[in-house]
Amino acid sequence: MRRPPLIYHDQPLFGFDIGTRTAKVLQLGSHGKKKPVLGYGLANFPEEAIVEGIIVDPQEIAAALLPLLKKMTCGNISAKRVAASLPVAKVFTRVLDLPPMNPADLGAAVRLEAEQYIPVPLPDLYIDYEIIEQQAEHIEVLMVAAPRSIVDSYMKLFEALNLDVAFIESSLSAVTRAILAASPLDQTTLVADFGSQSIDLTVHDRVIRLTDTIDLGGDDITHQLAESLQITHDQAHDIKVKFGLNKSGLQTKVQSALATQLRTITDEMRRVMKYYQDRGHDRRPIQMVMLAGGSASMPGLVEYLSAQLGIPVVIADPWIGLEFKNVQHVSRHEAPAYTTAIGLARLDGAL
Repeated sequence: MRRPPLIYHDQPLFGFDIGTRTAKVLQLGSHGKKKPVLGYGLANFPEEAIVEGIIVDPQEIAAALLPLLKKMTCGNISAKRVAASLPVAKVFTRVLDLPPMNPADLGAAVRLEAEQYIPVPLPDLYIDYEIIEQQAEHIEVLMVAAPRSIVDSYMKLFEALNLDVAFIESSLSAVTRAILAASPLDQTTLVADFGSQSIDLTVHDRVIRLTDTIDLGGDDITHQLAESLQITHDQAHDIKVKFGLNKSGLQTKVQSALATQLRTITDEMRRVMKYYQDRGHDRRPIQMVMLAGGSASMPGLVEYLSAQLGIPVVIADPWIGLEFKNVQHVSRHEAPAYTTAIGLARLDGAL
């Protein structure tokens, strides 16, 4: 979703991923077969600064993030233009199947479809679209719409940070771009982006076909472990990160504590897969699940989901094809958390 229109294409940009309480930033070089990582880092900000996707206190977040922009965790970021992402749960994404028409009429047709499918008045939305397939008998169009209140709040934050906005899109678009650049998806894939408070799902079959959000994330898993095992939050986090669902002296207790959460995740994944495959005769069956996001690296999660879903499950490695020359390699635990930022950074040179 472009807001505002793109300008200054020859100037570099960096990816700026704003989560529920953590921001990740990353800049890539634009030359060479392997794109060099110029700088990356993350910083926390008060969770209450974002409510229902709206940045209610841009100055508070700006104050928390300015030190990061001045001194990266690793390397440096020189760009002053950002590509940012919006939370999937707040963005409306739909593939429209439209009859052939004059290109000049396509915008009006998309807005008419949006009026039917989106439970938000059109004046309150920014709407963007692109043609993903065009044949003699129909046109497939990817429509994306986002509330103006959310987009405008992001613009205020970047204004406070003295940054120019080049591009704003759904976080799953960025995640999918990062994954595709590292390992092209030749088969229909369910991509699951495990965040701290939600799990965003998308079905990718040549393009993004369907999106959904599970209202459960890494924080819920940590909280449930702490409550069930009667331990502190920090102890629960350590167990999640170090042992997870893997075989250990704690495996039975961990699996029992997380039984409800794990069932919710697998049930929703099955529902999304079935919904997609039942929509039409030409839908290819989903053959793989790819995990991304910070909580995707929980030990044993891949094996558990694969056994439950009956198809291969792998963790995406968005760092494939990137080169570390003058910056330190990202830690194995933090690597998946940068997936969205990498996808956004890869827009540099592609616009």
